[in-house]
Amino acid sequence: MSDIAVVVPVLNRPNHAAPIMESLRASTENAAVYAVVSERDTRTESAWIVAGANVLTSPLMTFPEKVNYAYSVTGEPWLFLTGDDVKFHAGWAEELLRVAAGTGALVVGSNDLANPRSEDGSHSPHMLISRQYIADQGASWDGRGVVCHEGYRHMFVDDEIVTVAKQRGVFAFAKDAVVEHLHPVAGKAEVDATYRLGWSYADVDKSRFAERMRENAL
Repeated sequence: MSDIAVVVPVLNRPNHAAPIMESLRASTENAAVYAVVSERDTRTESAWIVAGANVLTSPLMTFPEKVNYAYSVTGEPWLFLTGDDVKFHAGWAEELLRVAAGTGALVVGSNDLANPRSEDGSHSPHMLISRQYIADQGASWDGRGVVCHEGYRHMFVDDEIVTVAKQRGVFAFAKDAVVEHLHPVAGKAEVDATYRLGWSYADVDKSRFAERMRENAL
């Protein structure tokens, strides 16, 4: 078994399967990809199967729901959360594990080369999370056994996980663990229906995060 379960919630992007799997294979041998596909999204499901991923089919639709489902059915000691619009650079997995071992961190952020907050190491949209940490404390404010708060539709899931880890003193950033975010805001992708769907809930997700921040401030 690999050390890392790469959890990739996917939706209506069959063309992303082959490139992400190609970069994953070229970058490390210590990670297994689990693409979490919605029921009836058969073209996307088929594409990920052909590309060589482990495919988990779920009736759940949102990013946090799919992540929590993947956590419940996988067994690797670490989870890495990401979307399907990334490119894995050589050594990313080994560097994340090295930083975790060296610092004792239970949540380790990767460098996405896109988010300004990644430049100073204060945040990461794609992070490595200890399975034992999830079981013992939970990665969100929802408590033990929960990776992501399911009140979010898509955005601010990462903000909550990183904020909680910082509150507990278990967050570290791995600058040299590069998982490049091929995102429109960085000029690396075209806007499509999946991006538009996620952005359509941005204000709701932002308000929910602000509310949960007030409720859980230390």
